[in-house]
Amino acid sequence: MTVNRRDVLKLTGVSMAAGAAGCLGSDDEDGNGNGNGNGGGEDSPPTYAQWLTTDDEGAVGFIYIDWSDLEDSESDDGTQDDELGEEYQNDPMMGLPMAGTIAAGFAIGFGLNSYGLTGVLEATDSEDVASLDSSADATLVANKTVVLPGEIDTDEVADVLTAEPESAFEKQYERSDGIDDYDIYTPADGNSGAIAVGESAIVFASDNEMTDPVAAVKTPIEAAAGEAERATEEVADVEWFLSAAGHGAVAFGGYGDEFEIDLNGDGGTSGGGEFSDVEYPELEGLEGGVSSLSFDGDGGGGAGEFAAVLGDADASALEDSLGSSADERSVDIDDDRVTASATWNAVE
Repeated sequence: MTVNRRDVLKLTGVSMAAGAAGCLGSDDEDGNGNGNGNGGGEDSPPTYAQWLTTDDEGAVGFIYIDWSDLEDSESDDGTQDDELGEEYQNDPMMGLPMAGTIAAGFAIGFGLNSYGLTGVLEATDSEDVASLDSSADATLVANKTVVLPGEIDTDEVADVLTAEPESAFEKQYERSDGIDDYDIYTPADGNSGAIAVGESAIVFASDNEMTDPVAAVKTPIEAAAGEAERATEEVADVEWFLSAAGHGAVAFGGYGDEFEIDLNGDGGTSGGGEFSDVEYPELEGLEGGVSSLSFDGDGGGGAGEFAAVLGDADASALEDSLGSSADERSVDIDDDRVTASATWNAVE
């Protein structure tokens, strides 16, 4: 499966986010401090799990993209087909991560544009976006916050945030709080919003209408520092499914009410794209799970992993649908847990 950074955005139809996220990151080391793009081993959760916490209802939802694992390739020349066949769209092992990328693309695209920090993602395809020395090579969208791990020049980002606005759309921010090694900035005009800036990550609230955006950005920072309980510590099932299937370049998952099956619903995607209207009724009733994709950097193929807590879902329907578009697949259902693996030699 020949897939690169630009292709992931193109395949999911995120035309607006492509202008904001374009060709991203570093090919050497990912934003989670690992060279393999997902962190941890097969028997432990991926490194991005350190940022995940549950909400007041005990739920968590997330989308993860490791841009450094998506290598540049010959498909950057624009010859890649913009559409995937229906069989891929209807396969949840392909569809969930891709549809999740739509949601992540718009969250980071709109969010970074409003902060004037689009250049953090090295939008080399856009002549209107100045690149920055600060660079984020991964994205985690979780419970209405966005985490951008990478190498951040805190002074550079502070200068951008506190500068006088050049348009009515832009806002001026001021440092109003801090946590650990992070400075927290909020709008100088008193409106809602918060962004935390540290040397190893930028964290911002993706919903500026939330009651306490400062608390929202502090929560994943505290979790990563070991100062707050992580979702993997609070819920054994979350630790299990992330360890079993969360290690991929692109991952979509969640537990409880935040594991949205209808990706075009209240917590879902916006802006269109071929995956945005696809629903997976066979996943209804799952208590939680994750689906992830990994891509061969040489363009030779791809692999998917899926793990979920069965709950009230239809086991037979799951067995039929998981990896249905793949060249090879295996599905295992054991009591209340389902796992699946799939490989694609090529996507046409």
